[in-house]
Amino acid sequence: MEPAYNDDPLSLQPADHPGLQLINLKLTGPNFQRWSKSVRIALRTKGKLGFLDGSCVKPAVNTPQFNQWIKCDSMVLSWLLNSMITELAEAFLYVNTAQELWSELTERFGDSNGPLLYQLEKEISELYQGNDSVAVYYTKLKKLWEELSDFSDVPECKCATTCTAVKKILANDQRKKLIHFL
Repeated sequence: MEPAYNDDPLSLQPADHPGLQLINLKLTGPNFQRWSKSVRIALRTKGKLGFLDGSCVKPAVNTPQFNQWIKCDSMVLSWLLNSMITELAEAFLYVNTAQELWSELTERFGDSNGPLLYQLEKEISELYQGNDSVAVYYTKLKKLWEELSDFSDVPECKCATTCTAVKKILANDQRKKLIHFL
């Protein structure tokens, strides 16, 4: 039985074209976390995530795959540029590869974005149930928590399986969330 979809990152489907709107969210800068998560999901479904993280390595110039890699990378690059507001797209128009663009965007708007971290923490601390149902209130709070969690990596423990440090960190985080919710 032949697979319904070709997972080869160097393949393009008939519906793939440079003007494709990959996601419904335009990058504005402050929304980088949500935008980047949406882009990664979309590119994973198309088998093109490797063009962002470098796992789809550019072949040598004299190989048959080189031109196809250039074509696919340019396609991913155009999808990324099309998913930004015009001012940002124009500022990044001259990057050479999708990975280079992704690195520049992550450096500018990613994990080191202190003002966004402050804004998220402030929104969480100021959010209250008011006239919202418990379900609506919790949904709003959970969205903010998930967005904030994209900024913080839980440390990976390399010691024996008896170590409980990571479990304690996660439990403390859950306890803080529960207290805020209540």
